[in-house]
Amino acid sequence: LHCVGAVEPPAAPAAIGHVSLLIAGDQLRIEVFDNPELTTSARIGAEGTIAVPLIGAVTAIGRAPEQIAKEVQARLEDGYLRKAATTVTVVEYGPRLVYVMGAVLRQDAVPLNPFAETLALQVIGKAGGFTEDANRRSAQVIRDDPAHPGLKRALSIPSGDTQESLAKDVLLEPGDIILVPRQDRVYVVGRVKTAGAQRLPAEGQLTVSKAITLAGGFDLYARQDQVQVVRDGKTVAIVDVRGILGGVSKAEDPPLAPGDTIFVPEGRF
Repeated sequence: LHCVGAVEPPAAPAAIGHVSLLIAGDQLRIEVFDNPELTTSARIGAEGTIAVPLIGAVTAIGRAPEQIAKEVQARLEDGYLRKAATTVTVVEYGPRLVYVMGAVLRQDAVPLNPFAETLALQVIGKAGGFTEDANRRSAQVIRDDPAHPGLKRALSIPSGDTQESLAKDVLLEPGDIILVPRQDRVYVVGRVKTAGAQRLPAEGQLTVSKAITLAGGFDLYARQDQVQVVRDGKTVAIVDVRGILGGVSKAEDPPLAPGDTIFVPEGRF
């Protein structure tokens, strides 16, 4: 994957039907009515917060500006000001990227418009569409799983062209990976030294541990005992590859099927 050039932040349209939740890199302006000394600008940092005079850090990532304004007002009125009517506006949107991998014409990073919903099939179209060897039935969106920090979940992209099928298309979020498998490939992503596609052997099997080895092994930050195998949009196995490679685990080393995705999560240190 390679990233496209710097994305110019779009100008806000007159009427906004959809606005993306805030992410790291967004620049905000916080204004408190009748208290100009408290007016400030802040860019959301990687930790997901902004600094506000008097009250300190406020969580911003994953929220709407109106939610932040309500929190700032409540905290200022709790011991600092009698009235603290607050507005929060976005001065500049940071780049919101999704990544397209696998059997598409152009693998790339694609910017999302913060003012419009973007669906997976739209981005595949921007990437030139499916190649002839694409396994369309196994196409999926991979994103962080909020219920299981450090792990991923997969959402199936519809393969049909009917209205009913297209209505099930996936609404994208910043950081999503769109993966379109090739018919004879598996994919290794996450904390390995060389992520990417691997061809299945003409004879014999390719197991999870073998695929990790072919990807150069784990990097320094891998959680080696929680390797996910995703098939047709579902996690079908979580494998202790560390134990298998070290010969200390009797855990199954499952064989892989065409279109499988192996995700190696990051460990907690």
